[in-house]
Amino acid sequence: MEQEAEPVGFVAARAAALSRAPYVLAVLASLLLGGCGGGSTPTAPREPTSPAAGASTSPPTSAAPTGVPELQDGAVTPGRYRFAVLNTCDVDCPADKRPALPTLEVTVPAGWTAATEVVSLFPVQGRDTASPNDPALALGWTNWWVRLNSQPCSQVSHQETDSPVGPTVDDFVDAVAAHPLIDTTEPRPVKLGKYGGTFFSLLGPKDLSDCYEWRPWEPAPYVQGPANRWDLWVMDVDGVRVVIMTQYFPETPAAIKAELRAMAESVRFAPGRSQAEATS
Repeated sequence: MEQEAEPVGFVAARAAALSRAPYVLAVLASLLLGGCGGGSTPTAPREPTSPAAGASTSPPTSAAPTGVPELQDGAVTPGRYRFAVLNTCDVDCPADKRPALPTLEVTVPAGWTAATEVVSLFPVQGRDTASPNDPALALGWTNWWVRLNSQPCSQVSHQETDSPVGPTVDDFVDAVAAHPLIDTTEPRPVKLGKYGGTFFSLLGPKDLSDCYEWRPWEPAPYVQGPANRWDLWVMDVDGVRVVIMTQYFPETPAAIKAELRAMAESVRFAPGRSQAEATS
C-alpha cells in the first residue's frame, strides 16, 4: 500500500517546492511531531512543481570560514557543501541538557536536489521513474532522544512510542537489532572521517497492506513503500548520536544507489555548536 504524505505546517512556497517527494515530507513530519502521539490524517501531496525555465539553480556564494558553501534548497550544482545538523528532540529534552550540535560536509554529484528543512537530498525529477517513491539521503538528524515502537505497523500516524532507548550508538543499534519485528543486517563498525559508529541496514516489509504506516522508532520517517531499504550510519560525534540515512527500493537504478552511498560516505563532521548558535 503506497503511503501518503502527512500534512505539515510550513511555508506554502516551500511546501510547493517539496511536495513531489513523499519521503522528505514524511521526514519533516517526523522531525516536527516525533513522540507527540497520534497525528492528523495524511492527505495526498500536491502535484510536482518544476523550476521556471531559465531559472538559476546555482547554490549561494556565502561560505563557511573553511570556504565550503552552505547547502541551499533546490537543484544542487556538483560540489562540496556544509549543513547544520538539526536537533530533533522535542520531548523530555530540557534546553540545559541538549548537546552541542555538529555541522557536516557532504559531496553532492550532478542530478540531486536539496530540501534543507527536511534534511534531505533526492534525485531531480525524472531521474528515477522505476521506484514507487523517491530514494533519498537524509543528512544527519540527531536522535540522542529516541523511542522504539514495539509494533511498527500502526493504524494511526505517529503512534505513542513505548520502548525507550538510551543515548549511545550501542544503545540504539542493539535495541533495533534485538527488535523481533524489525529486520536488519548484521551491524558492523564504520568510520566517517575521524568519527566512529555503526552501519546496518533496515529491510522494510514487502507487504504493508495492513498498516496505515510502518514506523520503527521516533523520531524517524515511516517506510515509504514495500521493500523500502534504509542504510544507516549511526555515528558518535563528540558524544552526540547522529544518523545518516539513505533509503531506496529494489527498483531504484544502480547508479542512484551508488551515488547515495558515495554521498553518505563523503560526510565529514565539524565540531559541535551550542544550542543558541544552532538556532540563531
